[in-house]
Amino acid sequence: MSGVLKVGRIVGLLLTAGLFCNLPALSEERRPGAWAYIIPGSFGATRIEERLAEYDTLCLGVYRLNAGGRLYAKPSLSKKARTVIAKARKGKRLFPLIALSGARDGAAMLRDPQTRTFAADQVAELVQAHQYDGVHIDFEYLRGESAPDYAAFLAALKSHPRMQGLTLSIAAFPPLHATPEAAEFFDLEIIGSSIDEIVYMTYDYHLERPGPVTDLAWARRNMELVLENFPAEKIWLGVPAYGYAWPGKNSGPAGAASRPRAVSEGEGLEQCRRFGCVRHESGTLHVQREDRIVYFADGETRKQMLELASDLKLRGTAMWRVGFEVFEEGPQESD
Repeated sequence: MSGVLKVGRIVGLLLTAGLFCNLPALSEERRPGAWAYIIPGSFGATRIEERLAEYDTLCLGVYRLNAGGRLYAKPSLSKKARTVIAKARKGKRLFPLIALSGARDGAAMLRDPQTRTFAADQVAELVQAHQYDGVHIDFEYLRGESAPDYAAFLAALKSHPRMQGLTLSIAAFPPLHATPEAAEFFDLEIIGSSIDEIVYMTYDYHLERPGPVTDLAWARRNMELVLENFPAEKIWLGVPAYGYAWPGKNSGPAGAASRPRAVSEGEGLEQCRRFGCVRHESGTLHVQREDRIVYFADGETRKQMLELASDLKLRGTAMWRVGFEVFEEGPQESD
């Protein structure tokens, strides 16, 4: 036996025994996937081509369905944006993001069998026309009573002739969402058989009142619940590249009860640089001032969420959204 063959046989035996579990080749196989949401505003970000190169799944939005099941809105893309997408999609998956004109319209559309069949036709035709690799359905703030109708819509879309061999994915609120009736809409017992992948939106943890946009412990509890009924390899952990700023007690009569303003990671890091911030126990960064309260996710937050996805052997992480994140290292939090 030659030296090469002998070494190869030894390596094979060691791999069989599990002794090389930390070899780069193996860890490469287990590396979580990277999904990015992109909208027209994303293409104004610097180094957009480099940003998109970081991901293996791109989800372009937003297309919208109305109460009649018609696709009445689509992303308004410049010629430059279309060129960027054409280059970026090589070797990657590209999905359209399909949302609703509103929860009430969505419930009405799903309730009528003919209308939801028409909606499935509209979506499937879009996928075929643009040669997308599948579709991503993001229906939000519907109630549990619409879950059977949603299951029927997904089943019709999954079995559509134009969708054969393509991926049907959805976005979903996690089970421990702040609005339980909205989370009940995503009943895995009745929709699970039709979907290939789910992105769980483990963000907007706080919206009505000041608090972190996500929480690592909360995200873990949610995923552990989901894993009781759905396979890890079909689950994406949604991660934020943003946060929210609420008015502080000295900012006016509305005070901290006012609805917050979205803050990108870049804007949040600038707040840290100017006023100082601390790493909150949630894993996000926190800026506390008399006139504002800011919580936002940064690269470290997303790194820890990536570690969570890896630990639970999920499909990967899905970031909302391209253009909110920064590549440069941000300022350090204060003590």
